[in-house]
Amino acid sequence: MLLKRLGKAVGYLLVLMVIVTAVDMWRSQDLPTEVAALGTMTTLTGDEIDLNALSAEQPVLVYVWASWCGVCRIVSPMVDMLKADMVNAPVVSIALTSGSNAKLAHYVREKGYDFSVVNDTDNRLGQVLGIKVTPTLMVAYKGELRYATAGITTLPGMLGRLWLAKLMG
Repeated sequence: MLLKRLGKAVGYLLVLMVIVTAVDMWRSQDLPTEVAALGTMTTLTGDEIDLNALSAEQPVLVYVWASWCGVCRIVSPMVDMLKADMVNAPVVSIALTSGSNAKLAHYVREKGYDFSVVNDTDNRLGQVLGIKVTPTLMVAYKGELRYATAGITTLPGMLGRLWLAKLMG
């Protein structure tokens, strides 16, 4: 009886994973395919980020968010967990129209976020990416953007997308 229920649960989980993957692929169809479209970006700390080079060897989570976004307040702490020593996955975040560098840096410090933040004050990067909803998460790997999803995403979902990008090479 227990094995039958466990088998059913695994079956439902597999179906759910297939559906989520299909939705991500559908959402990703409007993305620019190459990260080169973003160009070199500068973080709040003045570091230059070349996403093409950063994603050459390993998948990178690209997190597009805003300080004024309510859902981002739920997702951002989970994104920050990816940066923790336990997972240590590279994260590049792009904050859309979230105010001046000083204001955004204060917000990031206040929240204790450790991920790198690019301030997109005029939404130029958001437009290049075709972002319509925050938060939006994508995976950059080998110079390409893949697996876009918007709204609430869990830490296992983020890890799964990073793993899938590496698996699909």
